[in-house]
Amino acid sequence: MESLRFTRVRRLAQEPAASLALTAYLPVPTEEPTVSPERLGKVREKAEKALAKHPDVKEAESFRTNLDYAISQVTEAEYSDGTWLLAVTPTIAEALFLPFALPEEIHIGKALKPHPALYALYRVKTVFIGVFSENTVRWFEWVNHRLFPIAVQPEVKEALSQLHKARQQIQQITVDSPQYSELFVQMARSAYTMALVKYTDTLRSVVTFYLTEEKAPVVLMGEDRLLHEVARGMEDNSALTLIGGIPETAAPELIAQHIQQHLFHQKMVLEQLYYPFLAYSEPYTPEEIWTLLQDSLPSAPVLFVQEGYSFPAQELLPKRSLPTKDGVDLLVAAVREKGGEVLFLPAEKLKHPLMLVLP
Repeated sequence: MESLRFTRVRRLAQEPAASLALTAYLPVPTEEPTVSPERLGKVREKAEKALAKHPDVKEAESFRTNLDYAISQVTEAEYSDGTWLLAVTPTIAEALFLPFALPEEIHIGKALKPHPALYALYRVKTVFIGVFSENTVRWFEWVNHRLFPIAVQPEVKEALSQLHKARQQIQQITVDSPQYSELFVQMARSAYTMALVKYTDTLRSVVTFYLTEEKAPVVLMGEDRLLHEVARGMEDNSALTLIGGIPETAAPELIAQHIQQHLFHQKMVLEQLYYPFLAYSEPYTPEEIWTLLQDSLPSAPVLFVQEGYSFPAQELLPKRSLPTKDGVDLLVAAVREKGGEVLFLPAEKLKHPLMLVLP
């Protein structure tokens, strides 16, 4: 199954060192929907210089094949107002578009450097979205106020095709019912019911995958009856949201509007739930918050951060070579990894730039 951008970048961050690794950040301005051939040429040129010194011919060829694939992904897509992340080794070929303006960089060494992208993704909510009915299925991913389509899985396409065939058979029998016995009508209806069960089970398996394996919030839209059938057994999952009454042909703009409203409402609920506790919370220094986050906690933490606030990452880990200069990045990542929430608020709403709540 296709992973969400957040999960894919996190997996890159966990990759062990390779014989050769290329990480490139290629920003795309709003007015330019593609990366220029000149900039892609710079990536190839740096890669070839490194490959010329590589002792293993087979690994070098594998690297070139993966680089060609990653670059083809960039040239075939048209995205702007963001940054392409290319991550290539002899065994990895990734090209991910991120809706953030990240500094341009081409790095070649033995380890991938996806942490700037990972920290940017930690700061926003990544949501998996499904819009479906008995006629169609559409999957999306929501990142930083942007909606990205995700391919429909072959097993879902097959289950939907079987459902269409079973429904068509019922419609044909209904039209010409005099020449069919009641037995054939019942068989057709039974086949339709079985196809519908198979379809909803397949959709449920996809939703379960994103909830449990990707650990992503999921929003489902479409027909109320079908939504509740797919969500059967998952009603108590706080990461699952159902929004009924959305037409199957809804434009991406309408879907985006509903997701924006949902996330805004969710943020307001969290703020109303936890903000009153700040009046009774002891102020912590960044170092104290970091220490607390290294321990096992009784519940998922909630971190309030003043908008625009930053401090040197070396204040938290002074003796280490760190993949970020901003200490807020490290705190946000630690909270997210513990399943917690991060709320960025205006300065006037917080007594201190950083405030931690342990529910």
